[in-house]
Amino acid sequence: MTRAPARMMRNKPVRARAKPSPCGGGRRLTVRSPGNRRIVSVACLRAALLLGVWLVSASVTFAQTGSSPSRPSPGKSASPTPASATVRTFLGAQYLEAVPWATRQGLKVAWLERGRRLQLFNETTRIVIEADRREVDINGLRIFLGEPIVESGGKLWLGTIDAATLLGAIVRPASIPGPAPALRVICIDAGHGGNDTGTQNRRLKLDEKAMTLDVAQRVRRSLEAKGYRVVMTRSDDRFIELEDRAAFANRSKADLFVSIHFNAFPQPGVTGTETYILTRRGQRSTGGARREPSDQVGLPGHRADPWNAVLGHAIHRHLVGRLKTEDRGLKFARFKVLTLLNCPGVLVESGYLSNEAEARRIATPAYRAEIAAGIVAGIESYAAQLRRPAR
Repeated sequence: MTRAPARMMRNKPVRARAKPSPCGGGRRLTVRSPGNRRIVSVACLRAALLLGVWLVSASVTFAQTGSSPSRPSPGKSASPTPASATVRTFLGAQYLEAVPWATRQGLKVAWLERGRRLQLFNETTRIVIEADRREVDINGLRIFLGEPIVESGGKLWLGTIDAATLLGAIVRPASIPGPAPALRVICIDAGHGGNDTGTQNRRLKLDEKAMTLDVAQRVRRSLEAKGYRVVMTRSDDRFIELEDRAAFANRSKADLFVSIHFNAFPQPGVTGTETYILTRRGQRSTGGARREPSDQVGLPGHRADPWNAVLGHAIHRHLVGRLKTEDRGLKFARFKVLTLLNCPGVLVESGYLSNEAEARRIATPAYRAEIAAGIVAGIESYAAQLRRPAR
């Protein structure tokens, strides 16, 4: 179980005694600790406490935006932590206590296993969090976190960035600061193309580039029938650099970006669907084993962090629900097609061409139509969240 180091949980014992203050009008406090002696006035203690409160608030904002509280970074959406929240540092990241956070979201709480597994719920949402795990369950769906859940003092703690721009956004999208994004122009990106075949199933003669283009065309036709303007990074078999795909979406003033892919794995038994959104600034990607200096770099795509979460959750929920595939989770990565976007974006891995049974389903037009329908249903669910009044 991930626990806070002992130095975070206990302070060394101290002895205190009051003495007349040389400044008059009060008494001063002498605090003795092993090998040290400090004399501080009560007024100074009060000032220090006030300064400490401000510094905690400033450090939370800095950790999430990379800037001072009054100046949000252009590469990161502001996601302030409520002033009343208790913030602590574990594992090199800042955390909030889970129960008070849930209460602020309008969620009730119930221990499933005291000190380890906690359920947060209301009439429509059920979240299960567990100590040491870097994923949570939201209504039966796997949602990966940037930071593992931590247990300390019999309480569970959430990473502040996860709480603000992932879980909070999914639970209460109407509470995301600022106006909701528009949704008129949608960019659909068929992965790979030209001399880049993507993954292949040679036995069935399947190329990822052909499967992605087929699904993308189906998504385009469905969205256009619903009144959206749809642009495509490619509509035929051609190679396009990853950076150029994001640049095309930005030039087209896209309000939403969906990149369509299929997966492969050396072990042919692996199956399922996974959806990716951009890793938040200051956090590891889902596959990251350790923190890297590059994790702190702000990217254009970070401006849409909360709405990326809403979009990714909606599309992943509808894909898994419609296809009845194994749920491999909503995950994070710094894919180039996502890092440079000026709008919310996702990358979907619809299934595994390396698995014989799943590849045979993908080879059928009917199954590819279901994939397209799941993506479109997810976009419509996201659009419905944009229309909800702010709370």
